[in-house]
Amino acid sequence: MAKQSAEQMQFPRIFTIGETTYDIQFRNGSPAGGCGGGSAFNSAVSLGRCGLPVSLVSTYARDHLGDLANELLLSNQVDCSWIKRYEGRSRVALAFFDTNQNSEYSFYPASEEAIPDYPDPQENDIVLLGSSFSLRDKGRDELLQYLQKCRQKGCIIIYDPNARRHLAHDPLMMKKIMENISLATIVKGSDEDFHFIFKTKQSTTAFELIQKAGPHYLIYTKGPDGVELFTSGFHLELDALKIKVVSTIGAGDNFSAGVIFGIYNKLLDQTAFRDFSRMDWQYILSMGNYFSAQVCESSENYISKESAGALIKK
Repeated sequence: MAKQSAEQMQFPRIFTIGETTYDIQFRNGSPAGGCGGGSAFNSAVSLGRCGLPVSLVSTYARDHLGDLANELLLSNQVDCSWIKRYEGRSRVALAFFDTNQNSEYSFYPASEEAIPDYPDPQENDIVLLGSSFSLRDKGRDELLQYLQKCRQKGCIIIYDPNARRHLAHDPLMMKKIMENISLATIVKGSDEDFHFIFKTKQSTTAFELIQKAGPHYLIYTKGPDGVELFTSGFHLELDALKIKVVSTIGAGDNFSAGVIFGIYNKLLDQTAFRDFSRMDWQYILSMGNYFSAQVCESSENYISKESAGALIKK
């Protein structure tokens, strides 16, 4: 396995890109709590709690909900230098839980689709992208230009399509998803996502189609049935952790955070990303499982400070 010297190694930075939403949870027909949310937001808070150098690239208003989101990010050591704030109303999501603790959402859009600023990419930056933000018309040119710069610089781009059912019947959205996939280093998503995108329930077929688009890494999550990793060199499977589910909000976002946590630590070992071994990837996937399980066992969208502290001490 090739090692990089300290001089060769560019210290990794982490950027999570996406919308910020204030989530209000409903159980048994009544509000049961609220917190800052959104896919990139949830990942960023968990990584910040672990002490990693993470920045959120997002937008939210200069209103009370925006202030709450900003305070939560800063209190969890998330860099907010790339947040674009605007006058108006922040985005809100209502999450209605059923008896199996699965949630159905109603979204209330922000008053403005602001375009965030993007940092200048550096080699070994880890960039997480996904959800509806990655499909917006406004700001798409800026986003694609940034991702292309990231590829040129040697960043690790992780794309989670998070493809909701209604997107499967929209050819324009499918085109955007495939365009995003083509720019990614790693595509990470659920069996449901790939069923909507590729009309298949076969993980091997999904990987074949993703490889044709460009990426050579697929992380294919299957909820309680575990996770599969496909690379050009090998296939790896890992069982899910057995837990009692309290909330599924943030499960996928925190799996992504765990994967980033694992990749980040392997990069700090001065192992080049392209040289990660089967054992390295097993560790990375186990971190994804751990982060996701921790969140599913709580009503928060992020891993607890106690869980993060336990990881830092190891």
